Amino acid sequence: MKRACMKPPSCCVIVELEQGAFLGYRRAVLLDEIQNRGSLSQAAKAAKIHQEHALHLLTEMNVSFHTPLVYFQENSMETDSARLTETGKEMVRSYWNKFASAWTSITEERSKHY
Repeated sequence: MKRACMKPPSCCVIVELEQGAFLGYRRAVLLDEIQNRGSLSQAAKAAKIHQEHALHLLTEMNVSFHTPLVYFQENSMETDSARLTETGKEMVRSYWNKFASAWTSITEERSKHY
C-alpha cells in the first residue's frame, strides 16, 4: 500500500509515544518517505508537505523524542540527504502496524458516500 497517496481522513489520530513526543498521520507518512527515498526534498514532495515545513517537523521530532528519529548527513539546513535512525524505523513501523488498517477502513468508508 502506498501511504503517501492516501488522503488522510478528516479525523485525526495522534499517538503520544513519549512524554511530549507524538506521531500522527502526516508525520508517519513523512518518515515513511524519508525511509523510502533518503532525500528530504523528495520525501516532502511525495508527502505533499512544503520542504521547509517538513524540515521543521523532522527537527521537532528529533528534539521531542528521547533518541532522534532522522539522521542528516551534514547540517540539516545544508543537505538534502536524510535517513531514519533505528528508533525512527521502529516508530514508523509501529505506527503503521497499529493504524494503517484504520486509515484504510476510514478511507474506504468515506469513498462509499461520494
